[in-house]
Amino acid sequence: MNNFPCQVGSVLIMRYYHIIRISFLILFVLGASSSLAADSFPYKDVGDGSPATSVVLTLVDGIAVDRGGNIYISHRSKNRIRKVTPDGIITTIAGNGTVGYSGDGGPALEAALNFPAGLTVDGKNNLYIADRNNHRIRKVSPDGVITTVAGTGVAGFGGDGGPALSAPLHLPSDVEVGPEGELYISDRSNHRIRKIDPEGIISTVAGLGVPGFGGDFGLAINAVLKFPFGIALDRHGNLYIADRGNNRIRKVTPDGIITTLAGDSMHSFGGDYGPATYSNLAYPTDVVVDDKDNVYISDRNNNRVRKIDAQGVITTIMGTGKTDFNGDNEIAPETSLYLPFALAIHPDNKLLVVDRSHFRVRSVGLANFAVRTVAGNGHSLFKGDGGPGPGATLNTPSGIVIDSHDNILFADLQHHRLRKLTPDGIITTFAGTGREGNEGNGGSALSASLLMPSTLAIDHEDNVYVVHRLGNGWVIRKISAQGTITHFAGNGQQGSDGDGGPAVEASFYTISDIVTDKGGNVYVSDSTSRSIRKIGKDGRIHKVLDETMVPMGEEFHPNSVLVDDEGALYFSDSGSSRIGKLGADGTFQIIGGTGEFKDYGDGGLAVSAGIRSPGGLALRDGVLYLAEEQTARIRKIDEKGIISLVAGTGVTDFSGDQGPAIHAQMKSPFRMVFDHKGNLIFTDRDNNRIRKIDTQGIISTLAGHGNFGWMQDGLEVRITVQDFP
Repeated sequence: MNNFPCQVGSVLIMRYYHIIRISFLILFVLGASSSLAADSFPYKDVGDGSPATSVVLTLVDGIAVDRGGNIYISHRSKNRIRKVTPDGIITTIAGNGTVGYSGDGGPALEAALNFPAGLTVDGKNNLYIADRNNHRIRKVSPDGVITTVAGTGVAGFGGDGGPALSAPLHLPSDVEVGPEGELYISDRSNHRIRKIDPEGIISTVAGLGVPGFGGDFGLAINAVLKFPFGIALDRHGNLYIADRGNNRIRKVTPDGIITTLAGDSMHSFGGDYGPATYSNLAYPTDVVVDDKDNVYISDRNNNRVRKIDAQGVITTIMGTGKTDFNGDNEIAPETSLYLPFALAIHPDNKLLVVDRSHFRVRSVGLANFAVRTVAGNGHSLFKGDGGPGPGATLNTPSGIVIDSHDNILFADLQHHRLRKLTPDGIITTFAGTGREGNEGNGGSALSASLLMPSTLAIDHEDNVYVVHRLGNGWVIRKISAQGTITHFAGNGQQGSDGDGGPAVEASFYTISDIVTDKGGNVYVSDSTSRSIRKIGKDGRIHKVLDETMVPMGEEFHPNSVLVDDEGALYFSDSGSSRIGKLGADGTFQIIGGTGEFKDYGDGGLAVSAGIRSPGGLALRDGVLYLAEEQTARIRKIDEKGIISLVAGTGVTDFSGDQGPAIHAQMKSPFRMVFDHKGNLIFTDRDNNRIRKIDTQGIISTLAGHGNFGWMQDGLEVRITVQDFP
């Protein structure tokens, strides 16, 4: 992500995966002007209209600067493009904060992006965005309209010699504009650099498309690259490539010959004050060039910015190699960086550095080497926290409840956190630090550790009960409405002991679900010990149902459990493929399922229908809803005992948002709850989403997207994997 200067006095830069760059005459392509009043922005939740140094940035993947000194950043954590004016005020110019692909032909502020990376601006003030996980290049015109200029949206390779809009890309990480309006693309996971000419025709200019190293001193189109990231052009038309997987900077001359400019392939640090070709780099992610032909490298895993002068000598201009934040410093080489990611040249003779895991954008004077923070307050948010739910990254969302204020609370299992989605759609963490464990009892839930929280329950006082692992056993912890977490049940040992005594001393084999009744009692379903146990208000535990009480003729494996206002107990039995009910008077009956491990019978009596491994249950107005994880459906049993389809086609996948739920695809719907308006909210677990079915039967996503896991959103990869994509 670099900025390309076109003619006299123009500055070139490059950057990687995230960098934006200095461009020719760009005053802000899409916002029309920097005079837009902050109060007119609808994005107050991300700090628009505030000093840029006061906002939380977390992950930034690209940076650029225009001739007027406006700084543009690719704000990956918020799926937005932001602008910082010369007076230090930040605003949003593209992206609505949700993850996805939408908005072409309309205002860029209303469009959905998907992990935006490199940026560049052309001589007509068009802003180009490497919309990485959409596998597209997007353009924002000076009047703020967004369109796609390259990519089909499907990861792949093809289309050379034809229209760029018909050519597949694969995780493009950077873009750069040339003096004639041509657009260069770092087609990262295709291991190529591609070019779009002014007529919109795409071609490959470097890379055979297989990962590796080779081809120096020959034609670049026959060379081998490995996950190229940032790219840049200099004033002579040379193209520079941060060849990350090869730990090198490569250079392609205007006549198409490729050489190595820096790096000897070793993932290490060394070589300062010597020839750059003999130096060591560690995952360089960006490169830029100033108008004196000095080349700057974001030497990411060395936590340094390196410089190659016109004689080819490499030095460190910023970074100590240590990661501890030591503040802004008058001497850049004594200022620590933490995974510097992207670079840009500022027209005021400064170098801009995305200090990624210090959560800041910083500037370095190229004359006096003084360091200053220009954006970011050093704090971070967790995978979308503080923004719209659809922009958040989830990892196996599981249990779900709703409090008295209509906040949706759910267990983000593999992130070891509980998260909250407010009625206005903003997501935050309300329990768990992300550290695995059982620490923090008696203190704030936000400071406590959890280990794979699975299911939740909530009582009428808004106390939340969370189940999580502890070694080989299980515990239940209670979070008060005031946010204090305490030990509620479970000794962390496997077993079924403890009935008649304090719940904190009881053992469990496998807690599959918990629920509360209107009296505040907590019911615990243990599928392995084949029992349902009750924890009273006095904190003592006893058994209310086991296989000896269930005349089902099959093994009893209670999965989900719920209690109605009359005290009747409902449970789904994954072992017998049935739904059972224990009345408040002790009467037991089967209300759904024949015991066959099949799905059939919609429109008829539920007791004559096949229900395959029923899971989560929810009850509203006498109608029982049940989730079938393996067949990716949600069904309901009405008051007359008739079963029918609520959602899902039976095909495990993701589709159907904004349409009828019965035509949608899901992947392991797990637990469900109704909000106070009658909408059914459920965790679409293996799609890493929270979804809603409204009272008209229309399905939508409230939180989460298709990207997941720490390798996508994490701040640091602590292992060295040469083939990491």
